Amino acid sequence: MDADSPAAFGRQLESLTDRYLEDLTVCVGTLPTLVDRYREGGDYGPIVERTRRLESDCDRTVRELGGFVTDVDPETAGIRLTWIYFHTDRLLELYGTLDSVANATEQFATELAAIEPRRREPCLDGLYRMAEHAVAAVDELETAVSTFVRALCRPDGAVSITEQVTRIRTRESEADAIRGDVLSAAFDGDSDGTGVVYRQLAVLLDDVLDAIEDVTDRMHLLSGTEEWLDLDVYPAPELG
Repeated sequence: MDADSPAAFGRQLESLTDRYLEDLTVCVGTLPTLVDRYREGGDYGPIVERTRRLESDCDRTVRELGGFVTDVDPETAGIRLTWIYFHTDRLLELYGTLDSVANATEQFATELAAIEPRRREPCLDGLYRMAEHAVAAVDELETAVSTFVRALCRPDGAVSITEQVTRIRTRESEADAIRGDVLSAAFDGDSDGTGVVYRQLAVLLDDVLDAIEDVTDRMHLLSGTEEWLDLDVYPAPELG
């Protein structure tokens, strides 16, 4: 692996990050199809297996990222990328938080396949809509994280990911409301314990969106550590 110059190191870090983000986006993207296939009574097993494979791909890449970042040489990384050397733990925490999105996605898919709850249309409809919000949120996250890492490697000017963060927050809030609808429907006339199962599934799916939002929090913490990094993560608070 050629990382003997700041430019080479930056390119490799961006490339590994983009590979991870691509797999993560596809992984989360399996959720609506999975819920819909289950709702229709179709063969959803292959979708679960694909989700698991993608989560494993994410695990491999995040381990590669960890090794790459840990091995950075401050002598050759350059003054800007020396920041990565001194704050390796913070960058690893960012990638670890990012990987929790893939883990939560795989857990939901595995639990749905293992439990196989009785099909209740209002509950499955709500889970499907939550899954759609997760897909939209991870699309925004892909852009935000890629932009963030590029700003770390090539701090050429002011960068903002506030629009992506705002849309992620909106999706997470809307999914929270849908989760409430799922819980209400789950326990409406429940007499066979199915309500508890759907509550568990709704919470697991909500974990995906929470993890996505947690990544934006982690980027905000990282962006505030150095004055040279001119990057806005959180939207400016409204006055008045």
